[in-house]
Amino acid sequence: MICITGTPGVGKSTILKEMVKRGYEVSEFDTLIKDCIIEEKDGEKIVDEICLKNIKEDGVFFGHLSHYAGCDSVIVLRSHLKDIEDRLKKRNYSKSKIMDNIESEAIDLIGSEAEELHPGNVQEILNSDVEETANFVENVIKGKKSTSLKIDLTEEILEWY
Repeated sequence: MICITGTPGVGKSTILKEMVKRGYEVSEFDTLIKDCIIEEKDGEKIVDEICLKNIKEDGVFFGHLSHYAGCDSVIVLRSHLKDIEDRLKKRNYSKSKIMDNIESEAIDLIGSEAEELHPGNVQEILNSDVEETANFVENVIKGKKSTSLKIDLTEEILEWY
């Protein structure tokens, strides 16, 4: 199971669409989690994390909770904070929800969670170019180890304070 994850607004759906264009069979992780949803509150799904950890399927799955599953490999998509802000504004996210997501991205919350759950099986890429990111994902799907660096966006958060 290959899991592609990241903060809302990093470009997961864009990369998913690019992988489909390239002929890959990829799926939204949300298609697997219906039994793990405890409730929906203000448009957000509240999920049982233990239930998510028991999900183990063959394939490539995109979703910001996918790193909680039984992944063999995790790709964390990262993005510049200004890009996330712009994308989330287009989705009409509230200012506080935008800030929550920007702060989470700045401290690499999802990357840290993924590394804790799947030590040594996590790679990060700064999703600033669709072609480059899709090539990175394609290499992982093909079993090639791509060069992955820990991405530090903490300096960018200073623009908001």
